[in-house]
Amino acid sequence: MHPVKAASIYIHIPFCVRKCFYCDFASQAGRQSDFGRYCDAVKAEAHSVYERYGKREVPSVFIGGGTPTVLPADLLCSLLEEVFRLFPPDENAEIATEANPGTVTLEELRQLRAAGVNRISFGAQSFDEALLRTLGRIHTPSDITRAVETAREAGFENINLDLMYALPGQTQDTWRETLRKAVSLGIPHISCYSLILEEGTLLAEKAAKGEISVPDDDTCLAMQKTAARVLSQAGLERYEISNYAKPGMECGHNLRYWEGGDYLGLGCAAHSLMDGVRYRNDASIDGYLAGNTRLDAQELSTSDRLEEAAMLGTRMTRGIELAAFYDRFGMDFFKVYRTETLIANGLAVISDGFFRLTDKGLDVQDAAVLEMIRDL
Repeated sequence: MHPVKAASIYIHIPFCVRKCFYCDFASQAGRQSDFGRYCDAVKAEAHSVYERYGKREVPSVFIGGGTPTVLPADLLCSLLEEVFRLFPPDENAEIATEANPGTVTLEELRQLRAAGVNRISFGAQSFDEALLRTLGRIHTPSDITRAVETAREAGFENINLDLMYALPGQTQDTWRETLRKAVSLGIPHISCYSLILEEGTLLAEKAAKGEISVPDDDTCLAMQKTAARVLSQAGLERYEISNYAKPGMECGHNLRYWEGGDYLGLGCAAHSLMDGVRYRNDASIDGYLAGNTRLDAQELSTSDRLEEAAMLGTRMTRGIELAAFYDRFGMDFFKVYRTETLIANGLAVISDGFFRLTDKGLDVQDAAVLEMIRDL
């Protein structure tokens, strides 16, 4: 008998209260009239996927968006119940949801916790009220503190805050203050992301007109180093380029991605990698509701898989485990990738059976990966 394969599950909820000024994700404000219809479509997709792939072990589930907590808790819990009926999460599975600090109540969080959700990730972004307005966020700094307290009261211990740096008008001092306030909440996980001006967003349009400016690359890198230093002093160690956690509180779902595990995406704009085949769903709500799923299905070549393993594996500070790489691909790591120059220049090291980038290497991870895969 063959062992049951594992696959993590991602569920995309494309609704939000208001589109943030930097956001190019698949999300739309309003559309409350489509909430029930959309959830029914995700349930139907889950059934279709189950018929195709059958039973799977489910080590993690992540509900993202948009803002999942815009949905009434009854509706979101009903969706989870049906997905979990088809794909029961493992006993110790991490089941996470994103949430906006301005869209949570104690009663709703208790419902989610009772439905099995055991990790919550708040899009805090900043504790600077002026910067939150610049970003188009609907919450205030006090909402962040209140949301964390409410989550704890509802029974959540595994709590993350997303923070952003390199924002228009942000300084090292205001960034340190945001980090200090986040740390003061005593949460076990913090993610720090640099602002990227995505084409088509309001902030990108303002930058193109010269109405705003963002910190330069050197300042951005300095802010990243500030985050690593401040968070390490608070007991949150960097385990991936943008993520920091107390021991044992790393995001299991993201680790599955970085380690090359299979994942099943449900909902509009969701991507999947199942049994070596990658595909996506229509990025628009209307297209998804029209049944446009499993688009652009592509079987990954060995070269594709090796490129992805280098790109994702080197994001983790522990790096790529050499024995696990051989078990996965049946190849010698050092006969596949070009690593000599990286090691000679202090950008990478071999330690305890892992190949990993140094702090210096993580600063230029994209370039390091290009060097590694040059001969593929």
